[in-house]
Amino acid sequence: MQRIFLFMVSITVFLAGCTNQRIIDRVQIIQVLGYDIHDDKVKGTVIYPTYEEPGKTVLHTLETEADTFDYVLENMNTKSPHPIDTGQLRTVLFSKDFAEQGLKPVIQFMSKDPIVGSRMQLGITEPTAENIIQLSVDQKVPSHLYDKINHNIKHGSLPKMNLHVFLTDFYSEGKDPLLPYFIVEDGIVKIDGLAIFKKSKYINHINLKQSYLLKMLKDGTKNGQYEAQVKDDDSEGYVFLKKLDSNVEYSINQIEQIPEISIDLTVKTQIKRVPEWLNLTKNKDIEKTEKILEKHFNKEIQQLISLLQEYEADPIGIGDKMRASSRKWNYERYLSIYPDLKTTVNTNVKIIQTGAEE
Repeated sequence: MQRIFLFMVSITVFLAGCTNQRIIDRVQIIQVLGYDIHDDKVKGTVIYPTYEEPGKTVLHTLETEADTFDYVLENMNTKSPHPIDTGQLRTVLFSKDFAEQGLKPVIQFMSKDPIVGSRMQLGITEPTAENIIQLSVDQKVPSHLYDKINHNIKHGSLPKMNLHVFLTDFYSEGKDPLLPYFIVEDGIVKIDGLAIFKKSKYINHINLKQSYLLKMLKDGTKNGQYEAQVKDDDSEGYVFLKKLDSNVEYSINQIEQIPEISIDLTVKTQIKRVPEWLNLTKNKDIEKTEKILEKHFNKEIQQLISLLQEYEADPIGIGDKMRASSRKWNYERYLSIYPDLKTTVNTNVKIIQTGAEE
């Protein structure tokens, strides 16, 4: 029995000695990585922390250039006193110029790296990733951008997204990826909508209001907020919706010809504010507001879908729904008919509580 115990101890010691240990003060742990195009080269910028004393973290940036993206980190190692470590990489940013050339090589590289986590967040920047990263350092929180994206997924206008979702949409026949779009406003990094992709290439971006509508069409919403600009006859104004709960269903007809897609959107919401010409203490005005909002959503969503068809990008995944509805699915045919698909939006709005401000 004693021999068995000594043998097990020896094996444990041997295995422990074989592990690839990463001592925190002997590696450069990067948490944010950005790619830009600069003078026909790829410029990389990273954020890495140093831990000077318990509870105190200081953020630093490191920059380098290389002929190709996959040599950026290798080149950065020549400037770093310790090996670059991507084990805690949470956010990767690409400038709009970089993304216009396509992200396929980078994404494929990341998908094959076992160290890169599937919940890592990606983003598109304007003007540069370096600019966004430098401003983020001022927040003194390494996960600032990562937290900002996840906060806006849970409470704001962003649909569900991370590296895993991007890869799923990228490799899917009938769906295109999207990413958060970052800008700088008054010296502060701001999410300004969604970057739309045609597979791996950035096409254009949509604003926050359109992003929220796209979220409704993809995932539905829970506890969201939305401001609708409405009009009725000669009256105009804004209706502010809160605790907005929505879900969506799709029906596809004439699948063998040019398909017709019927989109049924159900919205339950509280109302925080309405124009003076609406009085939500009266049932007739509540019903009137519901009808006005239904027209608003029908129009805005139809315009959004038309815009996406113009871009020939399908982040909603209409093609994916067509494929699930037909045994004769053909990807090339779908690409050719997508811009001409006919869609009808039917919204049903139910105001569950007024509580409107006077």
